[in-house]
Amino acid sequence: MSQTYQVLSATYGALAGGNPDDTQASIVTQALQNQLPPNSSGVVNINNSTMGGDPSPGNTKHFGAIVSVNGGAPQPFACQEGQTIDFS
Repeated sequence: MSQTYQVLSATYGALAGGNPDDTQASIVTQALQNQLPPNSSGVVNINNSTMGGDPSPGNTKHFGAIVSVNGGAPQPFACQEGQTIDFS
């Protein structure tokens, strides 16, 4: 069955050195949408390449997104850099 994905919001980044006053993050809504074209598997590896660059060099990044699948209710997704999410 084909899936359609609507990425409502997505963010990728880190608190540099763990400092809560030094947020280094990017809005990656379009980068994620580009990884989820119609009829894709819905599986995305979250890393600097797929998210359009490294917003916080030298720090482990985290990812969060709100995605609607097939027009359904928005669902939250989150992971750490280097992990894979199945949005389907």
